[in-house]
Amino acid sequence: MLNADALKQLSQLKTDIRSTKEFAEGRVRGSSGKFGFVVLDDGREAFLPPAEMDRVFPGDRVRISLTEEDKGKLSAELDQLIESDLKYLVGQYVQRGQGHFIQPSEHGLSRWIFLPPRARGKAQPGEFIACSITRHPFKDGKSQAKVESVIGKPDMAGIEHAFTVAQHRLPNAFGKAALEQADAIPAQLESLVAERKDLSAQGFVTIDAESTRDMDDALAVTQSENGWTLHIAVADPSSLIEADSPLDKEARARANSVYLAGETLPMLPANLCENSFSLVAGELRPVLVLHIDVDKDGALQGFDYEFAAIRSQHKLSYVQVAQFIEGDDSAVPADQHEPLRQLNALSKARATYRAGHSLVMEDRPDYELILNEQRKIERIEKQQRTAAQRMVEEAMLAANICAGEKLADIGAGCFSVHLGFRDERMAEVRALLKETLPEYAEQDLHQLDIYLKLVKELEAHADAEMHNALAVLKRMLRPGELSNKAAPHLGLGLGHYATVTSPIRKFNDLHNHRVLRAAKQGDKTPALGDEQGEALQQSVSTGRQADRALQQWLYCQFLEGKVGETFTGTITLVNGAGIGVRLDDFGINGFARFNSKKNPFDFDGKRLRITRGDETFQLEQQVQVKVAAVDTEKRRIAFDLVGEAASEKPGSQNPAAEGPDSPKA
Repeated sequence: MLNADALKQLSQLKTDIRSTKEFAEGRVRGSSGKFGFVVLDDGREAFLPPAEMDRVFPGDRVRISLTEEDKGKLSAELDQLIESDLKYLVGQYVQRGQGHFIQPSEHGLSRWIFLPPRARGKAQPGEFIACSITRHPFKDGKSQAKVESVIGKPDMAGIEHAFTVAQHRLPNAFGKAALEQADAIPAQLESLVAERKDLSAQGFVTIDAESTRDMDDALAVTQSENGWTLHIAVADPSSLIEADSPLDKEARARANSVYLAGETLPMLPANLCENSFSLVAGELRPVLVLHIDVDKDGALQGFDYEFAAIRSQHKLSYVQVAQFIEGDDSAVPADQHEPLRQLNALSKARATYRAGHSLVMEDRPDYELILNEQRKIERIEKQQRTAAQRMVEEAMLAANICAGEKLADIGAGCFSVHLGFRDERMAEVRALLKETLPEYAEQDLHQLDIYLKLVKELEAHADAEMHNALAVLKRMLRPGELSNKAAPHLGLGLGHYATVTSPIRKFNDLHNHRVLRAAKQGDKTPALGDEQGEALQQSVSTGRQADRALQQWLYCQFLEGKVGETFTGTITLVNGAGIGVRLDDFGINGFARFNSKKNPFDFDGKRLRITRGDETFQLEQQVQVKVAAVDTEKRRIAFDLVGEAASEKPGSQNPAAEGPDSPKA
């Protein structure tokens, strides 16, 4: 045994060793292997060996000691678990001998987690399950979980949808109090609309997809001496859904209606979305009406709004209206011929004006997924945007531009903002501009006027290098986001933008209706707190992630039967390992790996292009690719280039399992 002096010396030695080590804090990032990394608060990254990775989960915040290895690389040793956010996960129940586990779907978590006998419930091996974490592995590397619910068997029809909803914890049922409140609303509609001014004589109609039932806007237009007055009637659920009521709380938690392939998770109960508040033809409904004066050149000259009631005259479909615009007078009722011609002329004027004074989004095709009885993709229909859709889009943009300016004047609301380039990419942005448009390299590119001028100048250039520079710069932009503070939307080239046209589908629109009503009545304007705004944005992001995850799963299944087939695609991603390609026919993304050691490609990270000799691959370039492999379990799709480059670019042994940014990009 050690005496007191020896123990004291040993303790002092440990203290001395710790005092010479560098400690840091950061977040754990998993990998496809047994190892991981810790992304430090100062931006550095430290390698986490498999034995250490076994003691943590991806996303854990930890304190580590650092060791510098060869070539300055850092290696981490765990010192303290600060916090762990992973409390819930989904995956498949697997049994190996006497051991029962969940094989998690959590990205970067590549090990199984033990399910003790009493924690398995009625779940059976092979089923997909949702679990809570009951024991963290930090102490001894042993983690445990408990089955909370059974999602379903792998061969269950629609298992992909059920799994995705469970994985992202999307609300798919309303509470009792919210449903009771919803059931009481239809009886309140008659007295509400009776108190309001009836504007039905304006001649409102809805224009939507034929299958749409939650119709939240209707349009009318009248000619004026200098152009037109555009009237936009928007469904008004805010009048009967009070803030902080049970229905309001559930709508805020959802943030918006989530549209998954073949399924909708509505923000409000279906009887409200599709009936009580939907602008059903022939039914008197409460609405917010925006009146917008538009000059012949498309400029917005004046704006006013009121809370009123309307009765939509017709439910028109995009197909009907597009056929009419193309010359088929029989496609729509005769009383709509002149209003639709005027609306078409107005939308063209607005599109021309926006092209000259703001920014116009790229007009990409839509892809409709047609599902079979098993709720898997039967076929994908590529759909080009029609004149009818552009007409409605221009009207909605005009409404939201006016609403954004009004809410900014009020000093309250929920704004859609886009702040331009990511801060962490500014050095790359400026380096690229020094070679293309050096006069912009040192300017404040977060300012709307400067950003707008830069993009306009790049768009005006016919030079291929300028076109490539614009494509590269677009990859360095932040995503748009919601904010309770007025700020520019650089992506649209607008000073302010706030949506009000979908209040039965989007909570921020519902909130903005309340602000507009309070301002009109002289009441105190409702405020959206910072935490509420952040929660709203997180819910919106989660819904988008769920939609992408489900589509990727269905896409992989769809392409399993097309391995070896060749398609035309567009390059959407370029890195040192290869190119990401989106198939033009289906809108599906995959990755083509470049791994020829005999004749390697050169990667230009500044301009995001790969070259070898006379061959060049860069963003927005069209290429021919062959579906090389599909890994449905990992949701990865691998392509091989077809043509001249293919002879020098042998594929990997298992390309679908290796792509660094494969199809999830």
